[in-house]
Amino acid sequence: MIEPVAGHLAKGTVLKERSGSAPIRHEAVGGLDWARRHWAGLGLTAILLLAAGLRLFVLFKMHFIYDGDEAMTGVMAKHILEGERPIFTYGMPYMAPTEAYFTAFVYALFGVSGWGMKVAPFLASLGVVALNYALGRRLIGSKGAGLCAALLTALPSLYLMVTSLRAWNHSTETILGGQILLWLTAAIIWEPTPAASDASLARARRWWGYTRREWLLWAGLGLVVGISFYGHMLAVFYYVPVVIFLFFKDKLFPFRPLALAGAVGFLAGSWPWWVYNLGSDWATIRYFSDHGGRKEAAADVLRFWFSHSWPLATGAYNYWFFTGLALALGLNVVFSLTILGWVGVRWRGLAGWGRLSLKGSRPVDLLLLQVLVSPFVYLALGQGNVAFQPLDTTGRYLLPLMGTLPVLLGGGLASLAGWLPPRLRFLPVRQRPVAAYALAGLVLLGVIGANLYQYRRADFVATAQSPYFPRLRPPVDNGPVISYLHSQGIEYATCNHWVGHRLILDSAEAVKCVDYHDLSVGGLDRFARYSAALKIPGLRWGFVLLNLEDGSTVLENRLKALGVSYTRQEIAPYLVIIPTSRPVSPTEVVEGLHYPL
Repeated sequence: MIEPVAGHLAKGTVLKERSGSAPIRHEAVGGLDWARRHWAGLGLTAILLLAAGLRLFVLFKMHFIYDGDEAMTGVMAKHILEGERPIFTYGMPYMAPTEAYFTAFVYALFGVSGWGMKVAPFLASLGVVALNYALGRRLIGSKGAGLCAALLTALPSLYLMVTSLRAWNHSTETILGGQILLWLTAAIIWEPTPAASDASLARARRWWGYTRREWLLWAGLGLVVGISFYGHMLAVFYYVPVVIFLFFKDKLFPFRPLALAGAVGFLAGSWPWWVYNLGSDWATIRYFSDHGGRKEAAADVLRFWFSHSWPLATGAYNYWFFTGLALALGLNVVFSLTILGWVGVRWRGLAGWGRLSLKGSRPVDLLLLQVLVSPFVYLALGQGNVAFQPLDTTGRYLLPLMGTLPVLLGGGLASLAGWLPPRLRFLPVRQRPVAAYALAGLVLLGVIGANLYQYRRADFVATAQSPYFPRLRPPVDNGPVISYLHSQGIEYATCNHWVGHRLILDSAEAVKCVDYHDLSVGGLDRFARYSAALKIPGLRWGFVLLNLEDGSTVLENRLKALGVSYTRQEIAPYLVIIPTSRPVSPTEVVEGLHYPL
């Protein structure tokens, strides 16, 4: 038995047993020693706190307002509380209502609010920071790479920050699922499986020659693929490199017994998709076949990707203001050199791709391939067909790329700091590591500084508005216009902008707003229960317009031509027109309800 010793043990204290046996040396662990052993965990914690603080700062500067698509998420959450159980986002049979269900839980606890809708994307964006640390540490192979990746993700470009905080139901969550998918794939391909001859593991190989770990990894892979398949089509950006590398490892992997575990996991994750489509004559597939739209030349789409999409992904460009030539050029050069540098370093692994082989490959090649195939996946999905206009029509489709770039840059800088010292022969030996880390640190701080500089110039209320019409600035508070419509006895209204969805949520559905012009040109019917009211004869409608140039002139001229008297009330920035001599259906005045000009 060890004799009790009063007080704290000093380092190196020797304790003796009563039996007279040899003394036992116990090293007392001080706080500094503990911190040295857990420096990576402490660093990640600090980065997550920094990330949370910056995101809260942005949300408060935005006044927690939301655009029309986000308002639809909030309305869905309200309907879920009322007993509905939607499988897909209204009008979008390809996007899971993930955030609507989470927001319903928040609403149940704290009531309906704008900030309650932001909780899910806020937490998801923090999850992206943590998972990028895990990807950097595992796929690039060092804690430093993970911390650099996490820091770059925690302090992102203005566009990525704003987009990742939008409650678009299953947007930022797509990055989360994709990161987990890459992590699982790397574990399957590059983490060694013990040989069957290993006596200590012979008993573990009891299911068709595979270990329990292998079955679980494949089941997990299938589950994540299924959830992301149901969640959003953006997951395709992750599927392509994953399938390619699994094929490189085993050309017959779809026919192996482990594929059965993947299939079971896939069905478990995607079952809502199958339930919905089996009961709706494959509505998701029909949606994509019916919304093919025009096809732009492939060369033009790729040219747009490199001239607009790539700068948007690197933070060199945004839709609200000119970032500045030096800043834009610097960010583009840094990220472009990062990709080129990884291609140069990993050329042996890339050469194996041409031979359909994993020979010479490393886990980081999985990330590199995802970036390299991104413009071609973008092209194949047809997303570039709506890109040639001054609207943010395709920026959200770059989220998978934006999620991966910090890992490659952070990992590249950490690898550079370790690779460079032996090659700085012109410096004294002791100065070489200092110079290498200083160079990597300067690049890291330069990118972060360029990102944060954009926050200094941002009008956050403007950035929170609909990305489709960035020049418009709907009000922070819709109370005055809602009160006016209520005082005039108007329950149904039509608006030429998706801000009408905000009116629905802000009024707790006391005002039911239909964007009839959008429907008339083939837009999505997001609230079919309200658009059905268009068929009700004699129903009073109010018209809420949000135009920059022609105000309500076109609508008023049309009402005069119909011989209809009306009232006109300006509640900046809205113009509210209410016919008084007789009810007027939006179908009669559609030319006056054009998109905001």
